[in-house]
Amino acid sequence: MENERQQMIEKMTAVRRELVSLVAGLDDAARNFRPADGRWTVRENVAHLVDAEKAHRRFIQAVLSGRELSASAEFDLDRWNNSHVERRAGQSAGELLAELAAQRDETLAVIRGISAADWLKEGDHPALGRIAVRQVAKIIGVHEKMHLRDIQSVLAEM
Repeated sequence: MENERQQMIEKMTAVRRELVSLVAGLDDAARNFRPADGRWTVRENVAHLVDAEKAHRRFIQAVLSGRELSASAEFDLDRWNNSHVERRAGQSAGELLAELAAQRDETLAVIRGISAADWLKEGDHPALGRIAVRQVAKIIGVHEKMHLRDIQSVLAEM
C-alpha cells in the first residue's frame, strides 16, 4: 500500500508540475481563448480543477470519518461542474493557480495520513457510484492529467 501511495503522489506531483509550468507561462489571451466548439478555456479548466480536487478530497474525508453522503438521483455532474466554473469567473489565473496549489497541499496531507485499512473503505459517490478511497485518490491525478490534455488541445487550436 505504501508503494502504491508513493507512486500516486509522484504521478500527481509530475502532472501538476507540467500543468502549472504550461499555464503560468501563458498570457491572458491564451488563457481565455475559447475554442470554436465552445469547450472550456485554459482558465476555466484550471478553475474546474480547483473545485474538483476539493470535492474529491471532501468525499475521501467523509468516507474516512464514516459520514454517509447523500447521492441524489437528480445530481447532474455537468451542471455541478459548470456552476462551479462560473462562480470562479472573476478570479485571475494567478489566484486560481494559488488556490490549486493550496488544494493540492491539503489533498496530499490527507492521502499521506490514510491508514492501510482506511485506504480500502468505500462510499457512495454522487457521480462515480460505490468507490474505494484509494480509487478516488487515484482519480484526482488521472482527472488532472485529462484536463492537462484538454488544455494542450485548446492551445493547439490557437
